Amino acid sequence: MHKLIRFVAAFMALLCLTLTVSGCAMVSVNPERDNAQVLAVIDGQDLTKSAFNNTMATTQLTYASGSQEMPTGKDLAKLRSSVADSVINNAILAAKAKKEKMKVDENAAKKTGKSSYESIKEEAAKKYDGILKENYTDDKTYAKFMEDNEVTVEYADKALSAHHDELKKDSKSFLEESVGTIDDKAVTHGEYEYYLISEILSAYYSTTGTGLDTSDDEVMRKTNKTIFENIALNRKLIKYAEDNKIEVSDDDVKTQQETLQSTMDMFFSDEAGLKSFLEGYYMSVKQYKDYQKEEAKAKAASAAIQDKIEEDLKPTDNDLRGYFNEHKDEYDTSTVSACHILAETEDKANEVYEKAKDCKSKADFEKIIKQYDGQSGITEATDLDSFTKSSMVKEFSDAAFSMKKDTVSEPVKTEYGYHVIYVYDVNKADAPKLEDNREQVEAAYKSEKAQEEYENLEKRLKEEAKIEHEDKIKDADEEYIDKLKEELKVETHENII
Repeated sequence: MHKLIRFVAAFMALLCLTLTVSGCAMVSVNPERDNAQVLAVIDGQDLTKSAFNNTMATTQLTYASGSQEMPTGKDLAKLRSSVADSVINNAILAAKAKKEKMKVDENAAKKTGKSSYESIKEEAAKKYDGILKENYTDDKTYAKFMEDNEVTVEYADKALSAHHDELKKDSKSFLEESVGTIDDKAVTHGEYEYYLISEILSAYYSTTGTGLDTSDDEVMRKTNKTIFENIALNRKLIKYAEDNKIEVSDDDVKTQQETLQSTMDMFFSDEAGLKSFLEGYYMSVKQYKDYQKEEAKAKAASAAIQDKIEEDLKPTDNDLRGYFNEHKDEYDTSTVSACHILAETEDKANEVYEKAKDCKSKADFEKIIKQYDGQSGITEATDLDSFTKSSMVKEFSDAAFSMKKDTVSEPVKTEYGYHVIYVYDVNKADAPKLEDNREQVEAAYKSEKAQEEYENLEKRLKEEAKIEHEDKIKDADEEYIDKLKEELKVETHENII
């Protein structure tokens, strides 16, 4: 969500970013003339570039205080643009607060600004004067800016807080706003936010561990594409089930919703925690669960469609025989009992083999296991007991089932590394026959083919969807700023930065 920027604190966070840095060229600029340029006109009042220059000075001083270099190139351009937006947005919000006669303790705010000024000046030390000069300001101007800026931020806080309070009282109009269409039917802000929450939680807990960077335009472009495709598919699955008279029972929907909620329960210990989290999206728990129920309906439809596809399959005898011949190992009850030592490299495995190749009993090989267990470069050294051919990876099974009892294999490469295998028992069963396994073969065949057909159906439904939306979906605060720009007749001239 959009946040007001208290520049010293906010740009400390930017120090966590990994940026490519290099030297930068200086150009001759008349400081007085540069500071007087108009960055924006807000409700008839000029916001000069002085606010931007002093904020950039704060940014650079913060980097210096953290012993970090400023970014360059595209990263610097992105940072400057972000600073300009924040300066303008804070000024717009402050103007709204003053227009509505909201109260702020300006003296207390100035004291806070003065304290921040003194702190950052001390932390920047010898770099302080040079950085101010680079940003076309001086100590006296900068000290006053820090006091006045804290007042601006306090007013901006008031306006934004008042807007938040209004949304919390009645967020219906915001949640029902359209942010795009699928097959000419609106996708509401609430529906979008519901799926965005899933993406955020998934990114934080399941993928990167660092959360979804909603400030990164490219990240959000990809995320929004995924969200709209998911919504489109879910809508089409529900419609497909309805059009083809495939029953989706209330109990099935309830079960799916319970599963979805169990995932949310991993993130929030109780409903109060969920309620507090959802407030940041201006959504009640009830509203969230309404969107959740619709997703559950789509998941139930998906399961019902797959069941119907599988039920309608009528495999021929040739189908089953072909499938059986391709998967014969899965029905072979023969077993091998073996120990193995798994090495990370071929050289290490060869070393093991040289010591183990003459083993004639399990006891002999267990001595080698004891020697290598826990050694560097050894992933595993253990008795695997008995296993069927289908229960191990192919390369391992092919080797083990081709060996005689009480023999050692040369290193066998699999996706896990290099195995030295000792077989200590072989139990051969009769060759499997289709007639003895027909029921299991038919079930496996139908399951596999149904999955293939369903995946093709999903692909077709996605391709048929007509999706329209902006790459960037504005949140409630960004929409509020846009409305204020109209109300306060804001003109911006960000090209001057």
